[in-house]
Amino acid sequence: MRLTEAAHAHNGPNLDLKLHAVDSTAALPRRSLLKTRASFVELERLLLSPGQLLFPGTPAYEKAIFIGNLLYRFITPAVVVVALSVSDVRETVLFARKYNIQLTVKGGGHSYAGYCLNEDGIVLDMRQMNGVKFDSENMIATLQAGAVWKEVYEQLKNEHIAHVVVGGQCPTVGVASFTLGGGLSPFSRSYGLGVDNLVEMTVVTADGEVVTLNDNESQPKRNRDLFWALRGGGGGNFAVTVEMKTKIHKIKDQKDAKVVCGELTWNLPQQDAEFKRMMEAFNTMDCPNELNIDAIWRRGQGNQLLGQMTVIYNGTAADSRTALAPLLECNPISNDLKAMHFTEWEVIEEGFDTLDKVYHHHVSFIFADKAITPEVTNKIVKLMEEFSELQTTISNENNATLCDAHILWDHAGGVTAEVPPEATAYFWRQGFYVMTFKAKWTKPELEKQMFGFAHHVSEELAPYAIQGKAAYLNYIDSTVEHWQQAYYGTNYERLREIKTDWDPTNFFRFQQSIEPLGVQSQPRMAKTTMQEWEQYQLTAPSWLSGAETENDVYASDAKIRREIYNF
Repeated sequence: MRLTEAAHAHNGPNLDLKLHAVDSTAALPRRSLLKTRASFVELERLLLSPGQLLFPGTPAYEKAIFIGNLLYRFITPAVVVVALSVSDVRETVLFARKYNIQLTVKGGGHSYAGYCLNEDGIVLDMRQMNGVKFDSENMIATLQAGAVWKEVYEQLKNEHIAHVVVGGQCPTVGVASFTLGGGLSPFSRSYGLGVDNLVEMTVVTADGEVVTLNDNESQPKRNRDLFWALRGGGGGNFAVTVEMKTKIHKIKDQKDAKVVCGELTWNLPQQDAEFKRMMEAFNTMDCPNELNIDAIWRRGQGNQLLGQMTVIYNGTAADSRTALAPLLECNPISNDLKAMHFTEWEVIEEGFDTLDKVYHHHVSFIFADKAITPEVTNKIVKLMEEFSELQTTISNENNATLCDAHILWDHAGGVTAEVPPEATAYFWRQGFYVMTFKAKWTKPELEKQMFGFAHHVSEELAPYAIQGKAAYLNYIDSTVEHWQQAYYGTNYERLREIKTDWDPTNFFRFQQSIEPLGVQSQPRMAKTTMQEWEQYQLTAPSWLSGAETENDVYASDAKIRREIYNF
């Protein structure tokens, strides 16, 4: 297993988690839920099995709603419904609609803004609906919506080692939400986005109707419109996805069933000239579709600033060396490229694992081909240097690191750019680099500084994004002011029309959900989002300092939530 991303568990700076103890009564805000257990007796009778309703204050509830990020950790749904069947999903939707209760859907729990949760409503937990089936004759994978990518990859490795589906690098990301938001994968340059590989979906609509969707001409136009909208329109907007069918592909190296993975690393500023030469070579070369190169600027051991190119090459080691020759000539200080099965390369993102104890926030931008100019490269390095200065000013008395950050891009282009922007709801087809800045910190009082720096990064890098606004829906950001155009471009108005057709009352909704016609579009205001963070974040991370196992974390969260709501 490869632990990369900014935490890079054992090589990066260790965030200080041993904070001073605080008085529980003073540290925790007091809130109340309007809905009680008695509100859901009718729903309980409609479900398949006893115990499918989980209520606040129990470890089972905490496990079901866990999202990691301390900013949103204590958003508190009134109840969690553990879905075991399509019937459970349907009955839950109809119940929530009947009583006008907000419903959100949770799969892998990687929503960057916590939008899979809600306050005082119902969360539909899909994780038990995680079936995975492969039809190698027709090259189709059937995935239930609650599956996460590691469950797909484990079965691929065991049964179809020379095949791949277009999925995420992080093994705990949900297959449905990843795909609905576009689905950018290390194999997208070879085989397209996740949405380009969808052949069929089964959903439960706001009316409780179970509908199977595809783009066959035999389908009613209304159904084909919804299929279009779901391919890039994101989860939680139109319906509850319960199953999807996606294409299986043969990897290029059928003989050994391997790809080439690894990192090329440059120390900065020590290798500044070589790194800039490499970036210029990369920006001007024409990458073959088999070559996927992600980049990351992060702090490594000893707080060393690193510039790294993360390679996944869909082919043989010999061919990869040819494709990478212009970069290898620039003398990386380390090169750990090697052939492996693609499932051996996993990216574990800090902030979503059960034992992580950090607040984190992300902003994103989508850049066009040839946009990584020397000017952009210099700006990114300068931003990382500025953040390092900020780190120094807020270190505690033991000089422990209380915050960290990175800037990265995910490589797009290739086959993804051959699809017209209007062919699916995913609009930014000319985007070749999906860039994100991530800040993470361990003390709640650093919140304004971290968000302030994230805003500074946005001001510096957004002008280089396509149309000065392009952002990636799967890196959803609660601070994007005009998110409608940033995520969807000119496809947004058609998405609104389809939303109006299928969900005119806006039953499926969250803070950045697609709005039906007639609903006034509202920009996200910084004041509003700040109030949300302050309301739902954990104000005393030291409460979690003794949690050493997953069960400890869930028990601790349950105790904290009982204090907040006085259960």
